[in-house]
Amino acid sequence: MTYTQHTPLFVTALPCACFLALTAAAHAQNSTAPSSPQTKPVAIVNAVIHTATTSQPIIENGWVLIESGKVQAVGTAPSEIPAGIDIVDAQGMHLSPGFMASATQLGLIETMQVEATDDRTEFGEFHPESVPALAINPDSDLLGVARNAGVLLALVTPLGGSVSGSASVIKLNGWSTEDITVDARVGIVVQWPLVEASKQWWTRRSPEDQKTRFAETRARIDRFFDDARAWVLAKSSDAAVAHDERFEAMRAVLEGRDNVFMTVGSASQVETAVLWAKERGLRPVLIGSNGLLVEADFLRNHGVSVIVNGTHQLPASEALHPSAPYELPGLLSKVGIPFAIASGDEPAHERNLPHNAATAVAFGLDPEAALRSITLTPAQLAGVADRYGSIEPGKSATLILTRGHPLEVTSGVAQAWIDGAELNLSNRQTRMKAKYDSRHDN
Repeated sequence: MTYTQHTPLFVTALPCACFLALTAAAHAQNSTAPSSPQTKPVAIVNAVIHTATTSQPIIENGWVLIESGKVQAVGTAPSEIPAGIDIVDAQGMHLSPGFMASATQLGLIETMQVEATDDRTEFGEFHPESVPALAINPDSDLLGVARNAGVLLALVTPLGGSVSGSASVIKLNGWSTEDITVDARVGIVVQWPLVEASKQWWTRRSPEDQKTRFAETRARIDRFFDDARAWVLAKSSDAAVAHDERFEAMRAVLEGRDNVFMTVGSASQVETAVLWAKERGLRPVLIGSNGLLVEADFLRNHGVSVIVNGTHQLPASEALHPSAPYELPGLLSKVGIPFAIASGDEPAHERNLPHNAATAVAFGLDPEAALRSITLTPAQLAGVADRYGSIEPGKSATLILTRGHPLEVTSGVAQAWIDGAELNLSNRQTRMKAKYDSRHDN
C-alpha cells in the first residue's frame, strides 16, 4: 500500500504466455505466509456493517458471527455473547464484504517489462480451454499489495486472440493455485472486433482494408462458435464422439449456464456484440466504457450487464466533458443497467480499485451502490454470489474492517478475513515503509 496524502473520497481530485502451465512460475516470492483456516468462532461487534444487499444495506452498531469460515449471523448484537467466541471490538469502524476486482490480470503478470513474468495471453486466436487460475502465481507480491487495500477476490480474464480463454475467480489467500481457486471456469472471454474503420493518424490500413479484416475476423468467430455448438450437440447424443478440449470448454457458455465476457470499445461494438450473442442464445457481459452510455436504452432493453473498465480514464473523444468517465457509473445506475466497476489499470495498481468506485461516488453514484459494484455485482456476474459478495448468513466470511467508510481513501484496512481466516496484511510495500520509518538520521 502506498502511503501518501490523498484527497478524501467524496471530493476526489480528477486523476490525470501460457495458461496451460500446470503450476505457476515463482517469478516473485511474497514472504508473507498465507493464513490458516479458521479454528474458532469470531464475533465482530459494534461495527457499522455495509452488507452490500439492497434490503438492508447498512446496520448501525451491528455484529457478525463467523464460524467455520462462514457468516452465521448478522444484525444487532445480542446482549450477551456466548463463551468460547473471540470478540473483535470494531467500535468506530466499518465492516464490509471484501472487494472483488473484475476484468483483471492480477497474478498473471508481475513486471510489465519482463516477458518471463507475463502469462496473460496464449498463442493463437481461439483457446477457450486456457484457464487463468492454473497460471496464477500465488507468491506474487501484487496479491499482497491488493489484499492490503481490501481486494480479496478477483475475476481474472485473459487477453489475446479472438476467444482469449476462460475467466476464473480466485481468492487472494493460499499456498498453491488449487488453494486460491474459487471457480476455475466461470465464462468465456471474447475480444469483439471493431466494426467500423478508424481514421486516426496512427492507422496505416485503408478503410476498405480495415473493413475486410473486420469481416474476416467476425466470420472466423462465427465459424468457431458454430463448430463448437455442433460438437457439443454431437457429444451430448453420442459419447463415442472424439473428445475436443477446446469445444468442451465452451459447453457451459453455449448451454446458457455461464456468461460470455465480451470486450468492446465503441457504440457500434456494443450493438453488434449484444445482437450477435443474443441471436446465439448466449448471456453477454460487456467489458469496456466507451459507447455504453450512448447505448444505455439498448443495453437495458436487452437485459445486458456491464463491467465498467475503470473510471480513471480519459474521455473517449474531445467532444466529451473531462468528467464523463467519472460520471458513467452514476448514469448507468440511474437508467437501471447492472454494472461492476473494474480498475481498468495494470495489475500492479489493482489496489486502486476502491478509489475508482470512490470517484464515481464523487460524481453522483450512491455510496452503497458503488460498494455493490465492487463486491456483490462482480460476484453475480461471475456466478459466485451464492458464496461471496455480501454479508449474509451462510455466505463466506470474506470481509474487511476499515477505519472509515470502506470507499474512503483515507480509511485503510485494519483487519481482513478470507473464508473466515484472518489475513496478515503485510507486504513488500508495508515492509519497505517500516524500513525507512526506522531511520534515525535526518
